[in-house]
Amino acid sequence: MSYSLIYTVPFATLDNIPCVVEIEKDGYEGTPTELTAGATPFTVDIEGEEFLYTPTRFSTAKLQVVGNDYLQTLFSTEYRQYRVTFKKAGAITWCGFIKPELYTQDYASETFVLEIECISAMSVLEFIDYTTEGETKSFVSLWRLLQRCISTAAGRYKSIFIPHVYASNQAAYSMEENVLADMTLSEQDFFDEDDKPMKLKEVLEEVCKFLNWTCVDWKGDLYFVDVDHTGIYRQYDIGLENKANTQVNELLVQDIGFAGSNHSLDVLPGYNKASVKCSNYPVAQIFPDEDFDRLKLYASQDKQSGDKVTAKRFYYPDVYRLFHYSPQGADLSDEQFETYKNNPDSLMGGMIIKRCEYKIVNGEPEISNYNWENLIQVRRGTQKSGSNYTWLSRVPILTFKSQLPVAAYLDGAVAISCSVQVTENDDLSTDDKKRNGYVRAWCEFSIGDYYYNGSEFVNSSRIELFEIKFPLTDITGGGFASVENTKKLSQPYDGLTGYVIELPKGKPLTGEVRFCMYPLQPQPGNYTQFFAGVGYYIKDLKMEYKRRDDLDDLTDNSDRIYENILNETYINELDEIEFKISSYNNDGVCYSKVMLGNDYLRDNLYNSILDDTIRPEEMLITRCINHYSATRIKLTQEIKERADLSPITRLSDTFLVGKKFINAGGSIDYKMNRFECIMIEV
Repeated sequence: MSYSLIYTVPFATLDNIPCVVEIEKDGYEGTPTELTAGATPFTVDIEGEEFLYTPTRFSTAKLQVVGNDYLQTLFSTEYRQYRVTFKKAGAITWCGFIKPELYTQDYASETFVLEIECISAMSVLEFIDYTTEGETKSFVSLWRLLQRCISTAAGRYKSIFIPHVYASNQAAYSMEENVLADMTLSEQDFFDEDDKPMKLKEVLEEVCKFLNWTCVDWKGDLYFVDVDHTGIYRQYDIGLENKANTQVNELLVQDIGFAGSNHSLDVLPGYNKASVKCSNYPVAQIFPDEDFDRLKLYASQDKQSGDKVTAKRFYYPDVYRLFHYSPQGADLSDEQFETYKNNPDSLMGGMIIKRCEYKIVNGEPEISNYNWENLIQVRRGTQKSGSNYTWLSRVPILTFKSQLPVAAYLDGAVAISCSVQVTENDDLSTDDKKRNGYVRAWCEFSIGDYYYNGSEFVNSSRIELFEIKFPLTDITGGGFASVENTKKLSQPYDGLTGYVIELPKGKPLTGEVRFCMYPLQPQPGNYTQFFAGVGYYIKDLKMEYKRRDDLDDLTDNSDRIYENILNETYINELDEIEFKISSYNNDGVCYSKVMLGNDYLRDNLYNSILDDTIRPEEMLITRCINHYSATRIKLTQEIKERADLSPITRLSDTFLVGKKFINAGGSIDYKMNRFECIMIEV
């Protein structure tokens, strides 16, 4: 976006400090106009949520100007059309945007006072969809999520303050490790089952909830506040690149000074119970199935040989990507593929078909209704002349068209099941040969950078293949041979059958799942290419993932609840807190689980507040126990607006000995230099 200054609104505080509100318009070309400030030129309201661990505490602002009908140009139709920056003594003190689609003026007077409502820069994230980092979904770090939220908001923040609380271990904490850069999760967590994305504000809220932080925009800076942390905060630039360390400061309200007499004291109740629910987002179906009844027709073909008729209907696939080759074995483009509609059987490679074979008896079909078989037809050989054929070898035949789920996979297995029917007939009609031995198909299966090589997953820069076998013993022409079942009784995957690929136990593999099947090949030895057929048909192709049976009884679809009693003498429970980002606790394959380096984050995140490792969910329960097992004091006082008062400042009051408070919102009138400050005991 390209902003240029369109309006300025200068005024001065009671202390005669010069202030100006700058209004920029996206795409504006021209000179700025100075507007006249109203009696209350600029006020800011910061959300005053009493729950200390609320994920965001953003602000709104009101700009008051005096003018005429020309102010209607400030009607905004887009949430980032007009950018508003308030400067006090030349320093950026608030940044945001004019609230869109909102304008009301006095229609009785030629000159009137107009109040313009503004929202903070971070608040616009409520209107912006999350988009993937690249062309497809991948894993993204919590650090990158914070960077994206800040940059997308397009605010003119001077500094970003982030508490130095977490690390992978105590030693790494001392080395000032940025563990958030190593904490990753699948981007699919930010899309629902229908692929509808979250808004960026919701993404930011979920990250903050997971870290037990509150994101606060404050006087031109952005703070990620950890209420319980009194140590080092890192002060970053807006790109989160360069940093310096800063400390929590302390102020006495009597030293700040009062700007009014509207003060109040409230007693906040305690709670009897706290609960954190981790909403697991399970990977429902890793490998989709092709629905043959919903496919678009490509071509129809009926062939008769003697009294035998083979009827075929060819379709465009929806789930699979099938590779097509010319009779000479050359790759075909989509445009070239369309030219084979009159003779689809001549295509080499794979085709989705429905097939019905029947006989003609006394000049009439022996059937009254078609009995269709759902198949994948593969021609692997084409006659050139005599006994000379062009054969497909290690070229792809079938893969999945769309990206398969990007998640962290462990403690489970994948089974490949299907059956094949081999024919040596050039027209691909079934033959009557009896075969022994087996045929085999090379396959490729990988998760991220790890390829399965037939016995284990290896991190390889080149594609690794493995073979699946189809025993042909006692299979006569027209019969289907099932894939060899490699499932052993000792493997804890009850009900799984087919060629079984075990995932590493206890070590997750992360990234995109890929599968590719290559053409059938004859068994090694004195077998010709014809043994694997001129063509073949694949029936009931299915890939299935199953979690180990010997883990705990939590199913993949269950949410996990962490809870604890705070104080049984209180009546009310704390509202259940929902996490859409969480640590791993034998939850199965879920998008919502955080990785720490190459393994799941479990109960091993170091927290400097406890000087110990703990799950973030359990840490929030611990925090709630410390804060809400007893009553707390809430003070609201009118004090002077002061530059060194921030959301991480510890406040105290002479008349409340031994109590410390944190700034939890309020309202600032910049002309009157007055801050109605909400302070909650910590």
